[in-house]
Amino acid sequence: MTYAHRQDIFDADSHMMEPADWLARFAAPSVREALAPYLEGDDHAHERLATAEHARQARIADPALAQSADEAFMSMRYKGFEALGAWDREERRHVNDLLGFQESLMFPTTAFNQVLASPSEAVFHGAVTALNRGLAHFCEGDLRLRASAYIPLGAGPDRALEHLQEALQQGAGGVLIDTIAPQEGQSFTHRAYDRFWAAVEASGLPLLLHVGVNGGYYDPVPASFYANGRAVPEPKAGDAPRDALAYMSIGYNAQLFLSAMIFDGVLDRFRGLRIGVVELGAAWFASWVRQLDQAHRAFKRLQDLPALAQVPSAYAYERIKITPFAGEPIGWMLEQDMDEVLMFASDYPHHEGTDDPIGRFERAMPEASARQRDRFYRDNYKALFALS
Repeated sequence: MTYAHRQDIFDADSHMMEPADWLARFAAPSVREALAPYLEGDDHAHERLATAEHARQARIADPALAQSADEAFMSMRYKGFEALGAWDREERRHVNDLLGFQESLMFPTTAFNQVLASPSEAVFHGAVTALNRGLAHFCEGDLRLRASAYIPLGAGPDRALEHLQEALQQGAGGVLIDTIAPQEGQSFTHRAYDRFWAAVEASGLPLLLHVGVNGGYYDPVPASFYANGRAVPEPKAGDAPRDALAYMSIGYNAQLFLSAMIFDGVLDRFRGLRIGVVELGAAWFASWVRQLDQAHRAFKRLQDLPALAQVPSAYAYERIKITPFAGEPIGWMLEQDMDEVLMFASDYPHHEGTDDPIGRFERAMPEASARQRDRFYRDNYKALFALS
């Protein structure tokens, strides 16, 4: 018996937890020794990783222990580094059997921050190549795993295009991009990026936005908000918001990027572009689409906005799919015309995914129709990836 309660679930957010030497194994010799240290200064994470590897070896050696882990694999005990299949791809195939999902969209975790911490431009680009090569390797051989590939738009359209072509050759299944241009750089909606958008459109793959993949300097919460006489939460490894205030702003970068893509005519010029918004919350979408149309009406005669073939919200509903967090009010969002927008996401094996995302989603949409559930668990994902 699988965790999935139906046979046609497509999971729009799943992860691997990369071990310490993982990025180096896939990096070219010219950059391998210069890579940024893995989780530098986080001794606790290194200890957890060592403990998790010991537990993995014990499962291999003891069938009874492995059976016990299988029975509890979705529990909070088995999350992060401790999760089954966190980095061992053979064990992940076994986990896929336990999950019972048709397909899972894969993202990196710890190695992504290692890439961003690269000490030089050359090392950074080599690390991007290694990241994408490694995730493609992890997914290779299991049709249930679809690898995202990180493309750093902030490096400029030429380098972004080079990374895209390289990632496509490696078997990328989605194009993960940053959303905020460097302070000194061009907007990603500048015409200089049109050749990149054209190449993505020609690939048939969707663009992917994900929490933590911001690109240029970006902090939605000014530091002064934390000068409040209370304890400041310590940042956590990975991409989760560190506190309630950070969670409130989790979707801001996506809202700004998507608004620019619509207002500056990119989605109008490239009718085949589709965008998946992952692990950035979903409840904000309902008000954001209304604010899009209001902003366009208010400013289209006051600034240099291109003529659009449709109202801005039409592009959002047609081209964007989004994953809610387990526990968000799915029923309310369905009432706000988000039937063809929402996608199921487990966030396995991250803690944010909880021990029972399906149960939490189901409890949040008790009145959903069979058609709405089909869209949530299957059809919206398939539309994003243009699957027949």
